[in-house]
Amino acid sequence: MDTREILTRFKGGTLRREHAVALLAGTSPAVAPPVVALPVTALPVAADREPLPGPVPVPGTGVGVGDVAGAGAGMPCAVVGIQGRFPQAGDLEAFWRNGLQGRIAEAALPGGRRSACAGWRGHFLDGVEEFDPDLFGLAAREAAGLDLRERLLAQSAWQTLESAGYAGARLERLTAPDGTARSVGVYAALGPAGGALPPAGHRHTAPPASRPGPAARLSRLLDLRGPSLSVDSGDSSFLTALHLALGALRAGECAAALVGAVELRLHPACQRPGGGEGVAAVLLKPLAAARADGDRVHAVIRSSAVGHPGRAALGPQHGRLVGRALAAAGLRPLGTGPQSPDAGGQPEVPDAGLEAVGVALEESSRTVAALVGDAGAVTGAAALVRAVGQLRHAVLLAGPDRPAPAAWEPVRRDDGTVLPRRALVSVPGPAAPADPAGPTDAVDAVDAVDAVGPADAVDAAGTADGAEDTAAPAVTDGADGGEGVGAVLVVEEAPAVPRAPARTVPPPGVRPAELVLLSAATPAHLAATAGRLAARLSDGGGRDGGPAAPDLAALAHELRLGRAVLRCRLAVTVRTVAELADALAGFAAHPGPGTGPAGVRSADLRTAAGPPLIEGLEETRAYVAALWQGGRLEQLTRLWLAGADVCAVLPAHPGPAAVELPATVLRPRPLEPGPGTDGAPQ
Repeated sequence: MDTREILTRFKGGTLRREHAVALLAGTSPAVAPPVVALPVTALPVAADREPLPGPVPVPGTGVGVGDVAGAGAGMPCAVVGIQGRFPQAGDLEAFWRNGLQGRIAEAALPGGRRSACAGWRGHFLDGVEEFDPDLFGLAAREAAGLDLRERLLAQSAWQTLESAGYAGARLERLTAPDGTARSVGVYAALGPAGGALPPAGHRHTAPPASRPGPAARLSRLLDLRGPSLSVDSGDSSFLTALHLALGALRAGECAAALVGAVELRLHPACQRPGGGEGVAAVLLKPLAAARADGDRVHAVIRSSAVGHPGRAALGPQHGRLVGRALAAAGLRPLGTGPQSPDAGGQPEVPDAGLEAVGVALEESSRTVAALVGDAGAVTGAAALVRAVGQLRHAVLLAGPDRPAPAAWEPVRRDDGTVLPRRALVSVPGPAAPADPAGPTDAVDAVDAVDAVGPADAVDAAGTADGAEDTAAPAVTDGADGGEGVGAVLVVEEAPAVPRAPARTVPPPGVRPAELVLLSAATPAHLAATAGRLAARLSDGGGRDGGPAAPDLAALAHELRLGRAVLRCRLAVTVRTVAELADALAGFAAHPGPGTGPAGVRSADLRTAAGPPLIEGLEETRAYVAALWQGGRLEQLTRLWLAGADVCAVLPAHPGPAAVELPATVLRPRPLEPGPGTDGAPQ
C-alpha cells in the first residue's frame, strides 16, 4: 500500500488515524486495521429453486446439527475407544499404573539409535522399528512403504477400533446421512519426519520432509470413508485434530471419528534432552448415538477451543481459551462477568469458578512431563488419556500441584445436586508458577542464558543445513507449542449406565449352547489370540475369588460383531465361560486343524481362491439369518470355516453395553525403517 492509497483510505474513513500514522512511519500498529465490511447485494433466488436443506440429523441421534453454534459448541461426543503406547507403558493399564506410582519414565537412549549428543536421556518407546504387516494384509515390501510413525499409528488405530467393538460388522453400519458405510473420519497428528532412521554415514543429515497425507493413507489402509486430515500445530496437534473431528461429527460429515497422534525422535535433529515419544488414538461418536447403540463410553468431550494469539502476548491466551471452551459447554463459572475490550471476549476463570462447575483437574504439558517428557504431537493425547483414567477411577493422580493421589469426590451443590466430575485438557496449558529464585529482569535473564551456555540454545532445526553440530537442542517447557497454537478440551465423566437386572442362570445341563467364532490374520495370530482370551476368561471367570466372568451370550455376540473377519478361523460351541476358556487354552497349546481339543474346529483360508460363490447375495443373507434364528449352529460353523461371513446379518447391538475383551495379539517383527532413509525429500 503506497502513500497515496494510505491517505486516500484515511480520508475516506476506512482507515483509522493511528493505523495510517503507523503505516506511513513504517511501523506495525498496536492493533490490526479493521476489516471493512462492504455491502453485499443479495442474489435473487429462482422460483423453481429448492430451499436449502435444514439441519442434518446426526446418525443415530435424531439431533439436528444445524442448531449447533460452531465446532466447539453444542452436542457432546463420547470417547468409545481409546488405546496407546507410551514410554515404559506398553498399554493404557501400564500407563495408569505409572501415574499412580508417580513413576518418571525417563531412560537412556535405546541401543541401536543414533544420537547427536552421547549420554542424553529422554522418554522413549521400545521396538519402534517393529510392525505387524500380516494384520493389515500387507507384504513386507508394502509395509516398508510406510514410515515408522505411520506403522505405529496404524496398529494403535486398529486396537482402538477393536477396543470399541468397531473392527467388524458394526463398522459397516456406521453410515453417513447419505448412506455411505464405514463413515469414519480420520484425523492424524504426526510429529516431524524424524520417524525415518538416519542411514549409516549420514549421522547429521536432516530428516526427510513428511510426505503429504498420512491420514489419507491410514483411511485407505483401514478402509474408512469419512473426512481425512493430517494436522500439524506443534504440541497441540492432537487436540487440534480432535477439535476438527468434533466439528465434523456435529456437522454430520461422519458417523464416528478416529483421532490419533504419534511422535518419534529417532533422527538426531529431532532429539533433545527430556524429549519424549508415544502413540495413541481415540474413537469418537456423538454421545446420543453411543448411548442408543449401547457403546461403552469412557468419557465425554463436552466442548473444545483452539486459537492462536497472533502478535499478542501468550500469557492471557490460555485463560481466554478456557473461558471459550466452558461457554461452549454451557458452563458459566462463578466469578465471571462482563468483559473489557482487551480481555479477548472471554473471561479469565478463577479456580473457585472452575470448582463450582465440577472442574477439579487440568491435564496439560506440565502434568504429563514425568510420563512422556516433551512429547510433541502426542502431548495432548497423553494428557487426555491421563484425564480419562482419573475420571474413570474417580482418583486424582499426583502431579506438579498435588503431592500424592487422592480420591476425587464430586461437587455437591447446596440443593443436593451432584455435578459430574469434569476436567480440562490443554496444551500448552497454564503457565508454570513463577520461580522466586529465577531471573527478575532483562539483565538477569541475559546472565542466565550466559550461564547455561549457547550450546543448549541450539534448536533441533539448526542441523537441517547438514552442518556437523553435536550440540543437543534446548529443552522447552511447551509454552510455545506450535508457535503459540493453544487448545483446550472440557472432558466429563461418562454418564451412569443403568444396571441390567440379574438374569436367572439355568443349571449347566440345560443352558443354551453358544457358537463362539474367532478369526485372525495367520494361524500363529489365531493361537496367540485364543490363548490371550482364555487367560482373561480364566482370570475373570469367578475362579479363585476373581471377578465374575462376562455373560457368555454377550461375549459370543461381541466376538462376532466387534472383531474383523480374517482368513484364519476358529469355531467352538460351548455352554459356559469356563468351558470356553478351557477349549481356547487347549487350542492355543495345540493349534491347527485336527490337532486341537475336541469340539474346537479351525481353518486356514489364506490360500483359498476367494470367498464362496454364495457370499454377498441377498438370498444368502436371508438363509444365514434363518440359520441363526433357528439355532442351526452346525450349519453356521461349516459356512464360517468355508469362508462365509455369517456375522454380517446379526443385529449390531443386542441391548447392554458392549463387553470389554482383550485385544487381538499383534506379532510385530523388525522391518526396514521405511521411506526416506536416504534423506531425500518425499
